[in-house]
Amino acid sequence: MSEPSAGEARPNSVWQSPHRTTLAVLTGCVVLVWAVMMSVFPVLPHIAAELRLDSANLGVLLAVSSLVMTVLNVPAGVLADRYGRKPPITIGLGLSAVGIVLAALSTSGPALLIVGWLVFGVGRGLFLSPAFTVPADLFSFQQRGKAIGVLAGGIGAGSVIGYVLGGLLAAGGSWQLVLWVDGVLLVIATVAAAMLPESLKEKLPSTLPRAFAQTFGWFTNRTVVLSGVVAGVAFAVGVAATFLVPFSLTVLNASAWLIAFVFIPYEVVASVGTTVAGAISDKIGRKPVLIGCLALVVVALALLPLVGVSVASVAIIYAFVGLAEGPAISLSTTMVTDEVLKLDPRRVGSALGANRLVQGIGPILGPVFGGLLVQELGIDARFWVLAAAGVVAVLLTLPLRGTPAKVVTA
Repeated sequence: MSEPSAGEARPNSVWQSPHRTTLAVLTGCVVLVWAVMMSVFPVLPHIAAELRLDSANLGVLLAVSSLVMTVLNVPAGVLADRYGRKPPITIGLGLSAVGIVLAALSTSGPALLIVGWLVFGVGRGLFLSPAFTVPADLFSFQQRGKAIGVLAGGIGAGSVIGYVLGGLLAAGGSWQLVLWVDGVLLVIATVAAAMLPESLKEKLPSTLPRAFAQTFGWFTNRTVVLSGVVAGVAFAVGVAATFLVPFSLTVLNASAWLIAFVFIPYEVVASVGTTVAGAISDKIGRKPVLIGCLALVVVALALLPLVGVSVASVAIIYAFVGLAEGPAISLSTTMVTDEVLKLDPRRVGSALGANRLVQGIGPILGPVFGGLLVQELGIDARFWVLAAAGVVAVLLTLPLRGTPAKVVTA
């Protein structure tokens, strides 16, 4: 598979592409997976109380499940290059459904919840990297950024849906009802993914052990590693800011419902901003857009203590910190696919797996960073430190070799 010529990529919208159905179904699957992940947060206190599981251990369970998902990005990418994208995507969604159903069966103790949530982590790990590899198979440079942006935008949309879904279902029933509905949604996603055509045209001919060995070579590729570090640092800043918000607003006596509402603009900006950033990057290149998004995050974080931290200022200004998540991650992913398609299109999956493994520093370091800031600093100082961390992310972006749009479109 080679990079399409400019004449083959004239449609301005990915929704005019013959591959729009595949993109729509995959985006729907991403939305559902993230909705399931987020739907459990409103009911965590109920789960802890009913299953006699303290909040610290519950937090460790969620963190370990996410760590499993992160670590599996590399093997999932290799499997996708060797056997095609569809098998790990479908199996991953199926395992996710099984894991959630097991968790829903928990009644008298935490054992099934623990096993089920870990299985859910395995399923997410198998699904995520191959799913984001599909746009590299199907879309040219002029559409790839927007296509990956649409897919990544599903993360923000799913997060909003998950918060609302979990809250509404918990209000009308129990936390088990939330998980049963989640399980049904994941079964639907599995069936839909199983009906999609295989996007990979040429499978990697290497044996599986050799394919795994070759994957470690991506950790010497500057674009793969450095773009992953940039996205990881940006993600850590976004997660840390998200950790700070409820603590900062609780001091101001904001109610839990009001705090929950503040998160919605953030997720909307993360979702919409991902699609918009991807579309702009198709026209002017990836690197300038990535720097622009991160610069806006720095401005927002620095502006909060200047304006004064309040419910209104956080709802409006903090929303722009969402650009540190979806757009940063999708642009990093797109930069890797641009480069790898020129080197060896058969190894895009493993390259993205390596990139996502590096990105995994974000969700791991973010809560730790946020917790330290809450413990050690006042409200204003917390956001100043995060703004400085955002500057570090911008500086790390400068050595990146983003492929300029004119190279491909000329």
